[in-house]
Amino acid sequence: MGEMMMGSPDNELVKAYAAEGSETAFRALVARHVDLVYATAMRQVGDAGVAEEVAQNVFMALARKAPRLGGMETLGGWLHRTAIFEAKARIRAELRRRRREETAAELVAMQREGASPLAAMIPLLDEGLLSLRDGDRLALVLRFLEERSLREVGTVLGVDEDAARKRISRALERLTRFFRQRGLTIPGDANSAALLADVAMAAPAGVATACANAGLTMGGAATGLNLALFKLMTLTKTQTLVLCAVVALAPLAWQWQAAAGVAREQAEARAQRASAGGMAMELENNLRQTRASVERMKAETATNELRLAELNTQIEGRAPAPVYQWDDASPVVRVPKQLLGMIPVAAVSSPRGQLSEQIKEVLQLTDAETQRVQEALDRFKAEYNAAQAVKIKRVEPSEQDLRGGKPEETRVFEVPAIGDKMGEMRQALFGELEATLGTERFQGFRSALEDWMPVDDEERGINSGMGVFNFDHRMIFRQPQPGSQTIKASLSRPNGQWMSEPTKLEDIPEIFRAQLQDWITIAQTKPAKN
Repeated sequence: MGEMMMGSPDNELVKAYAAEGSETAFRALVARHVDLVYATAMRQVGDAGVAEEVAQNVFMALARKAPRLGGMETLGGWLHRTAIFEAKARIRAELRRRRREETAAELVAMQREGASPLAAMIPLLDEGLLSLRDGDRLALVLRFLEERSLREVGTVLGVDEDAARKRISRALERLTRFFRQRGLTIPGDANSAALLADVAMAAPAGVATACANAGLTMGGAATGLNLALFKLMTLTKTQTLVLCAVVALAPLAWQWQAAAGVAREQAEARAQRASAGGMAMELENNLRQTRASVERMKAETATNELRLAELNTQIEGRAPAPVYQWDDASPVVRVPKQLLGMIPVAAVSSPRGQLSEQIKEVLQLTDAETQRVQEALDRFKAEYNAAQAVKIKRVEPSEQDLRGGKPEETRVFEVPAIGDKMGEMRQALFGELEATLGTERFQGFRSALEDWMPVDDEERGINSGMGVFNFDHRMIFRQPQPGSQTIKASLSRPNGQWMSEPTKLEDIPEIFRAQLQDWITIAQTKPAKN
């Protein structure tokens, strides 16, 4: 059973944990992705202990959000992004400042010593990955950080092996361009690939177990098994320690041998440092002098700027404009627009297309702008529903649709793609949005719509937040229990992709409501008391 779990796709493991509270499924997910999460955290924080804490927090978040992640074929991209955000939240401002200074000094030293240029790229790697589109970033994460084959990458992306290779090549070009824009001279895309392959790191022994236990203790599986799982782990703590000891003994001999080799290398390195002590001391003195010169220049520059400001004030006859400073009491702060584009913000809060409060705040929409944007989205959704309504038809459920359910409790609809009509409606929508928001804010809003609708003709798969589709699929609904207030809806594609989650009654698309009205009434009915 454990081997079957390890070989199952991520979405099946997530569903098994979210629906059944399967501890085996969750531990299989941790074992599969812990190296990726730990290595990403380690690149961000540079400390093994803190990286382990970040990894545990990431898998705790996975446990809490499992019911909403069942539609993802693989969790690699989501875990990579979550690990970066968790690590950045963990690092305090002073630690980041000190690490930047230390990194700058290390880069100067590496340049003098002729070190590999790839070492200078590592601090910017995850920032570069976050700058890519979700599909490109997922392709690189799967291929290099999780070391998947081209066939596996193609399966996750829904394309063949040759298309997957091209997608990876394009993503490497964009990553290389990112490094060049930041002043790093990169000879070619092969160096970006080498860097990605080089930074892959296995998590230390025990991290996977700690992450799994943390997630299972704090997770939010919908079945309410959190307390039972916690008690179960408490009762079997001795068994867990024995198992960890047995696993640790297996590689013990290899670790001793590796430790001896490391000790020999350290002795050789100490001898080389001793022989080069005079040169190192001279370089260190030069570095101190350079730093002192830089500090003097900074002080002189600050003094000159202050004098210039005073002269300008005298000339203009007015006080200088106040300088913006961080206000701990304020609910908002200013951030660079480039950084704002890297923060994932959803444009809508439901499949119906209701504007989210976050996008209103980020784009600083006025009440009038909010009304015009919402009206444009409502018109687009109404035209989309009308285009689908003429093609949709109800069919008998297949064995794959039933998945163990009863035919009389299952209703299935075939929904063909609306084709070129989507491009026409999308162009009209984007024209209205750009006229209302302006070009710059429209570009940010367009990116925020990617999880709700196809913003271009590129294939991005499916997710639980989508409300607009332009591909052939089947919608499967299950009969609800009285008082449930939701109906379980599933989406199935011919390529095998499957997404299933409870749908609120108000979020059921209008094109299905007429044929589901009796079930909607059941879901709204109060359950009978025993």
